[in-house]
Amino acid sequence: MPKLIKDPIHGYITVEDELLRILDSYAVQRLRRIQQLPLSHYVYPTARHSRFDHSLGCMSLAEEYARHLGLDGGEGMLLKVGALLHDVGHTPYSHLLEVVLIEKGRSHEEMGMRIIREDEELATAIEESGTSTRELIDLLSGRHRLSSIVSGPLDVDRLDFLLRDSYFTGATYGVVDARRIIRLTRLDSKGLYFVSRALGAVEELAIARHHSFLNIYFHHAVRAAQLLFLRGFMLLKGEGLDFAEMSVPEYLSHDDLTVWALLKSDRRTKPYIEELERRRLPKMVMEVHLPGEVDIPTRMEECRALEAEIASKLDVPEDWVYFDSTSLPPLLGYASQPIRIEPAESELRPSSWILEMTSRPLRIVRVYVRRGSVDPESARAVVRRIFEDRGWTATR
Repeated sequence: MPKLIKDPIHGYITVEDELLRILDSYAVQRLRRIQQLPLSHYVYPTARHSRFDHSLGCMSLAEEYARHLGLDGGEGMLLKVGALLHDVGHTPYSHLLEVVLIEKGRSHEEMGMRIIREDEELATAIEESGTSTRELIDLLSGRHRLSSIVSGPLDVDRLDFLLRDSYFTGATYGVVDARRIIRLTRLDSKGLYFVSRALGAVEELAIARHHSFLNIYFHHAVRAAQLLFLRGFMLLKGEGLDFAEMSVPEYLSHDDLTVWALLKSDRRTKPYIEELERRRLPKMVMEVHLPGEVDIPTRMEECRALEAEIASKLDVPEDWVYFDSTSLPPLLGYASQPIRIEPAESELRPSSWILEMTSRPLRIVRVYVRRGSVDPESARAVVRRIFEDRGWTATR
């Protein structure tokens, strides 16, 4: 008998017997202990949902896609397994600590495919569901005609996280008509495309995504908490917490709980955890929004060099300064896959001013200082001069 799981976003989610062993595997259950929005609960107290919750939601939407598109049992199961496992390779604290992988030229998607190949329990469960691990990896790596449903501009991942993150934060930016988008979807050999009546729902999603990034994912206090945690984590990265160098069993043994415990138990990193426990977050003194073509520091060593320069001008220790650079990627052209609108042969041109505007990448740079360490107005004046020397015009 299929199992029913109650979900606040999608209602009852059906899990067939073939999927239960995958769902109950250690690799998937680990996702219960990885926050979907790491440390966002310091701003949105109820934003404590997990990657496991999100993965279930993606699987539910994949089932709706499969039913709507008339996929046969094999392809339908492949799509649901792919949606369920698309985040199985996440580091603890999701994208926050993925920087450790990115530094080595890797990603959570690549780690996920490695887990699928090398974790015997998971690989066996996948095969017993009637799904080929080889075909699953083709799907997750973008080489299958169904790949854009799992990873594309309007994939199940995006549809679920906008709805779920909106619900659990209480912010209403991410309310989109996911069912209309699914029902107005068609499939050909190139992947998904949408009939013209879907344009309004697609524009709605583009706006929701834009505001969710600005007001939830890149909220200045959320980033302050994340920067504080990351500063402590980097002190231990070289001492057994380099996720890019771990074996699959060691990688899967880590989650948010283990990392937090390690940081709290080490005398060098405990002060960072204590600051978080008291919600003493770094104070933002400058924020600048820049167009996507502007070059900004992104690599960790570049950011640290700028922090050192700012600290020197402020005459404070380097560790009291936090430089943050984030980018809101464009919706159009995501993963080199355009949004296609009927007819299937055409690509959507920016005839919609909403999609045109949201297709422009946006860069956000911020500077924070240790709370109570310097006068914020004096620090803002110093940072403004440094930014102006680089041609970064302050908008906030």
